[in-house]
Amino acid sequence: MNNRTKLVLVLSTLALSTAAFLARERGKARNRPVYDANLREARITFEDFTATRYESGILTSVARAKSGYLLEPNMLELFGDVSFRTLKGDRKKQYWEQLYCETATAYFRSNSLAQMITSSSMDRIDLRGFVKIETKGMTLETDSAVYTQANGILQSSAMTQLSGPGHNLKGEGGFSFDLRREELNIVGPIRGGGSFEMP
Repeated sequence: MNNRTKLVLVLSTLALSTAAFLARERGKARNRPVYDANLREARITFEDFTATRYESGILTSVARAKSGYLLEPNMLELFGDVSFRTLKGDRKKQYWEQLYCETATAYFRSNSLAQMITSSSMDRIDLRGFVKIETKGMTLETDSAVYTQANGILQSSAMTQLSGPGHNLKGEGGFSFDLRREELNIVGPIRGGGSFEMP
């Protein structure tokens, strides 16, 4: 082969590989999904998320998670060892009510991320994965629950276990817990028993 033939072969190979590359890229562009305006992507991401609330200089609640995501227009998603601690009771007899789960999604009454951060109130929180509530010597465990801010009720339709000193119950129909009135209703059929004394 002479130099001219070699040059023609190199240029032909280069032209064919370029054409194949461009055809493949056009095929990829044709197969890409159309952008969905409803697709929610995290606008702000937190690692080692912590949020606190103080009232009159006293720490009254703490929320923690390994990571958190703020999503437009009204969602906060928390992942990994999520915990909420709230100070309850009066100044003479205070105690911490604690809630744990794997993931939590909070929904706010807002139309934008800026409004959510500055002035909106929370609507509800969906809790998922090993949900555990500890209050006044009682422990309530279930797989999922929803807290509604408007009525202050935490409820679940999943199997629930209530345990504490001298009692152990399982409710197959879930529970309803009014956190403001501190009233707990477990839905049956119920197995277990014991004596109950609210401190």
